[in-house]
Amino acid sequence: MTLSEVRKAAREGLKCYNCNLYSWEQAPGLPSSLTRCSRCRTLHYCSKECQEEHWVKVHKDQCQLLSRQSQPFMLCSKELVGKIDFMNIDLTVHDTQWCSVCKKDAEEGLAKPGNPRYGCHVTFSMPDWEEGPRTIPWGSKDLEEDIRTKLPFDIYKLEDLKSGAEKILWLLQALLFKLKVTKYPMARSQDRLSLIELRKVLQIARVKTWLVYMTVPRETSKLEYESSTTVVNILGQANYENIMTSVKMKSGVRNEFGLWDIFKLLSEFLLNSDVVACELASLDQLGLDEFPAEYRSVVEAARATASLTTRDSVVATLTPHLKPFIRVVELLCGGLQQRCSNCKEEITIGAVYYSVDDQKLPSLPFVTIGIVRKFCCTSKLCGKKVIAERKQDFRILHSLIRAMRAKFIGSFCDACFMVGKESHRCSGCLTKVYCSQDCLQKDWAVVHRKICARSKEEVRKVKEGRRGRKEEGKHRIEGWVDCHNKAFGKKSVMDKVVEKMEKM
Repeated sequence: MTLSEVRKAAREGLKCYNCNLYSWEQAPGLPSSLTRCSRCRTLHYCSKECQEEHWVKVHKDQCQLLSRQSQPFMLCSKELVGKIDFMNIDLTVHDTQWCSVCKKDAEEGLAKPGNPRYGCHVTFSMPDWEEGPRTIPWGSKDLEEDIRTKLPFDIYKLEDLKSGAEKILWLLQALLFKLKVTKYPMARSQDRLSLIELRKVLQIARVKTWLVYMTVPRETSKLEYESSTTVVNILGQANYENIMTSVKMKSGVRNEFGLWDIFKLLSEFLLNSDVVACELASLDQLGLDEFPAEYRSVVEAARATASLTTRDSVVATLTPHLKPFIRVVELLCGGLQQRCSNCKEEITIGAVYYSVDDQKLPSLPFVTIGIVRKFCCTSKLCGKKVIAERKQDFRILHSLIRAMRAKFIGSFCDACFMVGKESHRCSGCLTKVYCSQDCLQKDWAVVHRKICARSKEEVRKVKEGRRGRKEEGKHRIEGWVDCHNKAFGKKSVMDKVVEKMEKM
């Protein structure tokens, strides 16, 4: 494919990112109707209003860094030409020759037993990524991805990453690097090939999160949700979970930190917790009385679990250096001393049950990971009951959250991106919905006062009123019910959940 063909194919999949952000219908005549930022030539917009709003909320902090930089030059006398070697050093781009962490790795010996440092894993984790000013998007197979290789945010330090999802990805990459340099004992030669596959998937997932940062406002629940959803989609498409569970370590051999155990635990956050936890968090403004009475205890327990907060505390603990696996389990449980969820016996947690371990229960007292958290003793009878209850609660919670988000689909606030119980439209342009007067006033002060009057002309952006939002919610719920019935047969959990909601 020639360069002109690549650019043509990429342009055919373009869209206005601001319209996408606020769930507006895309402008007719795409992509010819789009214009792009004249300075960085990276992001595209359908109108001046969209560009102005996105500039204030997202793009103004990134545009200059995304712009193509001119090559540096130096002036010197004719006598010195050819006698001096000039070297351009860009300290914002990783180079093993100048990286202080790489030098420290060589001095201390990263492979030494008990060394808790992750080391510099940039070259290992991102082998296909080459940062620097370029005009062609990095070699992505996704032609819709219009992303430069000179990024407007830090990608090297864990504490500087923009989302919890990417921080987990960074830690997983660091753990794979640590497994490599410490020559962690694998059961079979094919297991090392599986680790290479995992490394490739994690690299692609991280690159995709960067596009989210370029289009979604920072410090909003929307950023975390979009990042987590993007990562889960990439991991699912690449069959990440099956690859991970196929890896076998030599039995009887344990690392001081339990590297592979930590890797599996962190992966579970991405695979089975983060997206559902973000969806549940978007409903925080709704009281328990908004949920069917039969399911309120499940919702209350999930909210008390605070999965995202627990994930962030685990990441914070692992940020400077590695910690033993049992310390991570302690954070997950909120303390190792717990009571069995079935028989109420006092136990000391020593293992984790993963969602893929359907037929295998740990020999030690364990905790189930995920948004539904339960504890269990070593009794097989308790184990079967606890796992069955966990599965049932998760299915109910997952279906309930989807149904509630569908019901309130038109009530998502365009400022905080949370569901509002008493949402209302901007009376001036009718293109924005707010959950409260406070959110309206904040958005008005930031940018909406400048574009409100002009936005009236964009009929495709006008959002439904209260009655229209209610009807839209009903149609969305019907869609979810049909989807679940096709996947799981009639009278699925979603069917039962919707029946309870309709009786309220």
